[in-house]
Amino acid sequence: MYSYSILAAVAATFISTASAIACESISGFTPVWQENFDGSSVDTTTWQYISGSGPNGEVENYQDYTAAGGGPACGVSNGLFSITPQNNGGQWTSCRIETRNGWTAAPGKITIVQSRLKLGQAGVPLQGIWPAFWSLGMAIRNGVEWPTCGEIDTFENIDGGAVGHGTLHCGTPCNDDTGLTSAIPFDYGSFHTWAHAIDLTESDWHAQSITWYMDGQEYQVLHGSDVGNEAAWAATAQAEMFFVINVAIGGQDSWPGSVAGNTAKGAASGMEVQYVAVYEN
Repeated sequence: MYSYSILAAVAATFISTASAIACESISGFTPVWQENFDGSSVDTTTWQYISGSGPNGEVENYQDYTAAGGGPACGVSNGLFSITPQNNGGQWTSCRIETRNGWTAAPGKITIVQSRLKLGQAGVPLQGIWPAFWSLGMAIRNGVEWPTCGEIDTFENIDGGAVGHGTLHCGTPCNDDTGLTSAIPFDYGSFHTWAHAIDLTESDWHAQSITWYMDGQEYQVLHGSDVGNEAAWAATAQAEMFFVINVAIGGQDSWPGSVAGNTAKGAASGMEVQYVAVYEN
């Protein structure tokens, strides 16, 4: 295992505009791609808005906010991509964006996927609120169904609980629908850095690994041997993936469960993202 240490505070590191914030430095690693949300709207050459309802019995309507600055539930301002779910008489709207292109962990290297984000307000009712930053296998865009396509959840949270979840989905070898998952405590209302590192320095897939971090603290590691299926491991650790950022509302099962009548809307149930980055050693 390698040493993962943040060398510079993100708030003190700036790029081309005064408001946009560069990705944090990681010792021994170089950013090979980053999104800093430094304009007045989402860059739709990099990201695409997803419209309609979510796939898990969710109740929100994802909307396409292509206007400058976004819309009532989604937008870019002051170097932040923000999702602020809205509830109009029981009709929820929210936002989901996905990268148009994918990324692939480099063979023989360690690749880190990282984002710095903040969730809304602690202590308000958030039943059914489901924010996430995650990677989905590009194979799903070519007709391969979930979960066989592969999914790595860098960060998920449900119902306002004070824990963030990191999860691997790959089908039966990953104990789906639940996935192979772990969680770590965090606090609402503060920015935290969430990451997963894919280590392909070993040629034997059994010894390759995916490790999850919050603010540089490791809280889960899975090896190929834990999955125990070479095809399933290849579909997650070795396959091309694209990024997803969204706040879902409700779900048909217990994760997170139905939205409540008093569930908070707006910034209290929203998410702010400073950057998304991919690093290689």
